[in-house]
Amino acid sequence: MINMDSLIEYSSAKKYKKGTAIIEEGAESPYSFYIILSGSVRVVKNYSKYDQTVVAVLSSGDFFGEMSLFMKKPRTATIVTAEDTVVLEITQDNVYEVMKLNPHIFCSIIETLCKRIDDLNGRVRSLGNR
Repeated sequence: MINMDSLIEYSSAKKYKKGTAIIEEGAESPYSFYIILSGSVRVVKNYSKYDQTVVAVLSSGDFFGEMSLFMKKPRTATIVTAEDTVVLEITQDNVYEVMKLNPHIFCSIIETLCKRIDDLNGRVRSLGNR
């Protein structure tokens, strides 16, 4: 069960209008992790270029920003709101405290990352079969 008091204490809710870039590919900070409370976002590679690719669409309950947060590397994609969206932002300074108080969030992150890796492996295998 999520300890909502700790989430509220160690994060902030942010509202974004449709079409707003929350994260830009290549950005190095802020290193924050986001949980979508309502709305949806598109994960886009090469957002400002003619050959942009929508990699995924995420909606309520999904999260993004974990790779840069934990690896301390630049953002790997641009995150653009597909509709008016509310996210919960957990900063680098607070993420470990949130996870300590909500260990199931950590398990959910690991499970989701494993699913994303499995999906990517499936895509790579299908390319090899062409």
